[in-house]
Amino acid sequence: MVDLNLFKNRTLLQKIEMVSRISKQRPYLGMSQIGHSCHRYLWYSFRWCYTEEISARLQRLFDRGHREEPEVYKMLKSAGVDCWGDQEGITGVHGHFLGHIDGKCRGVQEDIYEEHLLEIKTMSEKNFKDINKKKLKQSKPVYFAQTQIYMKKLKLNKCLFIAVNKNDDSLYIEIINFDEGFADDLERKAEIIILSDAPPKKEYKPTWYECKWCSAKEICHKDMQVEVNCRTCTSCDILPEGKWECSKHGIPLTIEQQRVGCSHHAFLECFIKD
Repeated sequence: MVDLNLFKNRTLLQKIEMVSRISKQRPYLGMSQIGHSCHRYLWYSFRWCYTEEISARLQRLFDRGHREEPEVYKMLKSAGVDCWGDQEGITGVHGHFLGHIDGKCRGVQEDIYEEHLLEIKTMSEKNFKDINKKKLKQSKPVYFAQTQIYMKKLKLNKCLFIAVNKNDDSLYIEIINFDEGFADDLERKAEIIILSDAPPKKEYKPTWYECKWCSAKEICHKDMQVEVNCRTCTSCDILPEGKWECSKHGIPLTIEQQRVGCSHHAFLECFIKD
């Protein structure tokens, strides 16, 4: 139920923008994240060291991307490309490394019989021009990494990557080839992050441009206390099949239990200040 008192003397636009969502931390390390340049950021995210607030505008941008996928499916099918598998789940690293694909397809002009991964993104005019100029690997390395780890787990050799310009609906299409060595490195990176009890070594100074808008910058560079939950507690042990347990109480932990924690919380050693 919305508290209407919060909306007093507000314009309609202000009311809409006031409605923000608290993004609950993912219970897994996302395959869509693994190409991020900072290992430390990924570890903080996986260990639920902070909760990020998603603005109404940013949520609309995310939703726009999801709405575009069925339209691209229809477009491809009208061009004779068979598509299936939307949001099929993929797992790795003992069930703690997860992703959801946009789909698979067959009938791509370059090779009409070979099954391809299908990855769909929407982009601003600026990003769309950049990817046309530099291609995916250089322009959007996080997206490139996402396609590589998906192809590795699905045993596919090619990806049909499609970007839609949100300004004028122009399309960018690129066939991405599987790079086995690159994908293997990504999976090793995920395993190190997931199985570690401490964050990786700090890679950047606070003046680094990516650090300026990083959600974990206050924790990483200013020693702000991390949130209290099971993932930041020394008694929380990681198990196979995506599971966790409390060694202090000897019980398995649900996702919701992990979010709440308990009165016996004790920070991981890496969070204890001298």
